[in-house]
Amino acid sequence: MRLKYEDVRALLASWGVSIVPREAARVRGFELDVYRGLARLTEDVDYDCNFKDGCCRARGPGDKNCCSECACTFGYWRKEPGALDEATVRTMAESYDPRWGFRRENTGCLLPRELRSPICLYILCSDAKLSGGDRYLLDKIHYGLSWT
Repeated sequence: MRLKYEDVRALLASWGVSIVPREAARVRGFELDVYRGLARLTEDVDYDCNFKDGCCRARGPGDKNCCSECACTFGYWRKEPGALDEATVRTMAESYDPRWGFRRENTGCLLPRELRSPICLYILCSDAKLSGGDRYLLDKIHYGLSWT
């Protein structure tokens, strides 16, 4: 069951999540376009686990895994104050399910990389196959502008 935009907006408000003007939106200090550019670069990161398309394929959506709190955190964006603008929420609302969040069994995350939260992009099972550049990219996303 997907929610309408108005319902998603009300849910976010009940969690204390503000929707901000696009020009004011920041993701860990980065302007939206900069963050989204970094997020797109994760497409080629080898997470060295059965992790594809944003969801752990080794376990079903009901098990504890990287994506288990997707629904109750709006894809972990609930933990990123000042990061969501109206256009982004409208786009994300189309895929949000109050039970599963943005993940679907046997499909993984429905969100494109640029709409995934830093938590979703940073979590990995193992760094055994990460290159130095991949590690730097993930750290930059995780720690934000103040780290770089």
